[in-house]
Amino acid sequence: MAHPLILLRSAKGLSHPEYARLVARTHVELGLGQMAARREKVSRWESGRTVPEHTAQLAMAHIHGVAAREVRRLGWPHWLHLVIGDTTLLEQPYTPAGAELALSSALHLPKAPRSPRLLLRGPALTAQLRSALTQIAADGGGTRAGRDARPGRGDVPGRSQALAEQLHWIEARTGALERHEDGSLIPAEALYRAAHAEHRLVVGLFNGRDRDAPAARPLFRLAARTALLCTWLSSAVGEETRAERHNLTAIRAAAAAAAPGTASAAMAHLARRHLTAGSPADALALVRAAAAVRSGQSGQSGQPGQSGQRGSSYGPESILHCAEALALARLGNATGAARALDRAAASAATAGAGPVAGTGVGAGVGPGVVERCVTVSRAQAALFLGDPQGAKPYFELFADSLLAPQSAVPSPQTGVWLLYAADAHLALGELDRVADTVHRAVDVTGRLPPGLDLQYRARLARHENEPAVRQVLERLDEGSRSNRPIP
Repeated sequence: MAHPLILLRSAKGLSHPEYARLVARTHVELGLGQMAARREKVSRWESGRTVPEHTAQLAMAHIHGVAAREVRRLGWPHWLHLVIGDTTLLEQPYTPAGAELALSSALHLPKAPRSPRLLLRGPALTAQLRSALTQIAADGGGTRAGRDARPGRGDVPGRSQALAEQLHWIEARTGALERHEDGSLIPAEALYRAAHAEHRLVVGLFNGRDRDAPAARPLFRLAARTALLCTWLSSAVGEETRAERHNLTAIRAAAAAAAPGTASAAMAHLARRHLTAGSPADALALVRAAAAVRSGQSGQSGQPGQSGQRGSSYGPESILHCAEALALARLGNATGAARALDRAAASAATAGAGPVAGTGVGAGVGPGVVERCVTVSRAQAALFLGDPQGAKPYFELFADSLLAPQSAVPSPQTGVWLLYAADAHLALGELDRVADTVHRAVDVTGRLPPGLDLQYRARLARHENEPAVRQVLERLDEGSRSNRPIP
């Protein structure tokens, strides 16, 4: 793969001499002193023969919008990937080769927690969706027999026994991780680390293989599953910026794998990113794209989970209805939101246990957990419509279910759902209830992951002088001393 500096310089349309002059000029403007603007320097940096001086790296970081602390923390050339990952996601074509580059770029996402900031919105997102839909349609949605099917050992011509063995065990471990999405007592941070390790293994298997050969499809399918798992768990720990990057790579890998079910799940999941950190119009466009991909699977539309593979199914129809309802609520369409929520509830009531990985409620999840997601969605819809009092009973119902006798193991997403409950209590000025909600979130998670901790603190900042809030902030401070950024 090309050196990241080559990709960054090319993305700006600069030659070696032009880039050298830009770095030298920025070096002076930052007060770092004079610097020779020689094209040979840039050539040696890109070939790996030399490492730029630290001040030259600071000038380059300024050019590309990377904080100086990240240069010091990550070192050369690793900090460049904070920028190159986004460039790769935006500029690579929707082809198997482009999907592989996008997957590789997502292996170098920032480790430190960040405030939610989405990369793709509006026309740029629409263009990406159009490309994904075109690739899926061009493939015909995959053959009926092979659509989202789990590849067994030896079922793909030309696949070596060694590769088949590796895929078998990665699939087994991935399936075990997906089952934790339903409910788990293992911290979501630890689950993310395990999921990301499996994702790295899958992406590493692409090295030197023909991406367009049929034997590559099992790799892309498995890459899409692990990317979706990383997406869901990133969201569970409050890392929406990172979740979106994994989400976009999952869509690309699913399209390259001719796996429309997985692509639909990934689009539905991305819609949820836009509900909380983006645009409701974009969320609605994603929901409609997910529904279109799903309905295009002749003979299987309306039969979620038929393929029997966790992670590549699009999950219960109720999840798409919930996403649609929340998008409509954010757009102020109360009637449309209510109808979509009713459809979600009806679907949840009739759904059996089925794979829903990548949709936000877990793999192999039972109806009770789907109903809990619908309950939280009703509360969120009321909140989006400016009715925190109407949201409160639903959030209370959800919170009480966590302490009910013989209650199910909580979903890793519980900390995020309680964050929305805190928003409702804040809107009503109920600071004691806000504090109780944050305490409950800490109790459920054991300690708030750094990304979630950041979001809870942002809500509490304006009320830090209130005794109840001050007490919960002190508890968060105790937990943050042992918090470490996750890879």
